[in-house]
Amino acid sequence: MVLDRKRTAFDLFNVLLMLFVLLIILLPFWYVLVISLSSYSEYISNTYHLIPRSVTIDNYKKALGHTAALLRSLGISVTVTSAGIFISMILTTIGGYALSKSDLPGRNVLFVFFIITMFFSGGLVPFYIVVRKLGLANTLWAMILPSAMSTYNMILMKNYFLTIPDSLEEAARIDGYNDVAILFKVILPISTPVIAAVSLFYGVGYWNSYFNAYLFVSSSKLWPFQMYLRDLTIANASAARSGATSGPQVQEAFKMAVVYIGIIPVVLVYPFLQKYFAAGVMLGAIKE
Repeated sequence: MVLDRKRTAFDLFNVLLMLFVLLIILLPFWYVLVISLSSYSEYISNTYHLIPRSVTIDNYKKALGHTAALLRSLGISVTVTSAGIFISMILTTIGGYALSKSDLPGRNVLFVFFIITMFFSGGLVPFYIVVRKLGLANTLWAMILPSAMSTYNMILMKNYFLTIPDSLEEAARIDGYNDVAILFKVILPISTPVIAAVSLFYGVGYWNSYFNAYLFVSSSKLWPFQMYLRDLTIANASAARSGATSGPQVQEAFKMAVVYIGIIPVVLVYPFLQKYFAAGVMLGAIKE
């Protein structure tokens, strides 16, 4: 009886704690939604409010009204994210699979070199010079190739491949498969959880990234969505300093509406990958 009471109290504590954490996570999203549905005058009269006094979709109409810039930036982000995931997954999968083989010549040395990149880098100036010298400036490749490989994700893939029984590969070799065929016809079909999880890691990173575009892309026609949001933020701050009180650039509610429009693609994709997210991380961390 005492044990049951303790267990009930512990379960109640866990539920309350998770509800509190959920509230902390959802509150910013709710605030952004409320502001995006508020009129400019309501936002000015009461900046911090969680219940809208009047609901309007004018801000979304204005955001969608900037069709050329908005859709172009969204298209750039989708292109960069899709191409980035594809290239990154090829590099990460091949690298993780190769390093998972104990008979790979120089395996430990190669692994040390990869690990070093997690803690040390050449610095921002050499990074900038290398990308410029490679001719990637003002191209979509400047937003893809510099971030195409994550050592952490490769280690995750490597550890997952180590959990796959060697008997599967031995059976495939008996059937005449080489290493490439084994990877794509045997290993990858049973690696859906970790592939989905790592793809999600890369996808969120590419979608939210703006720093490479800020450094290497000067043409607004190649700006991703995050740079478009940054431009709105700067315009809003400049207008506020100049004392302007009208126009879509100075309306915080307009900016919040654009933010929610940008969240939609991630919200639509994440539920389909969420079930693989925890599974991929756990399965990739079982064995060294």
